[in-house]
Amino acid sequence: MNMNTVKKSEIVVLVIAVLTFVVGVVGHLAAASYANSDAFGYIAAPTPLIVGLIAYVAYKYAQAAEQKSSSEH
Repeated sequence: MNMNTVKKSEIVVLVIAVLTFVVGVVGHLAAASYANSDAFGYIAAPTPLIVGLIAYVAYKYAQAAEQKSSSEH
C-alpha cells in the first residue's frame, strides 16, 4: 500500500467519522428540541437508521481497502 492510498484511506475514514458524529448530534438536538412536540418521532426516529447505514458503508469501504491492500503484497 503506497502512501497516497494510506492518506486517502485515512481521509475517507475521517470524513465518515465526522459525518456519523454530525448525524448523531443533529438527531440528539432534534430529540431535545422537539421533545414536547408531535414532530419528535419524525425527526429523531431515523437517526439510528442513518448511523447504521453510514456504519455499513464504512465497513464495506474498509473491507474493500483491506482486500486491495492484501492483493498488493
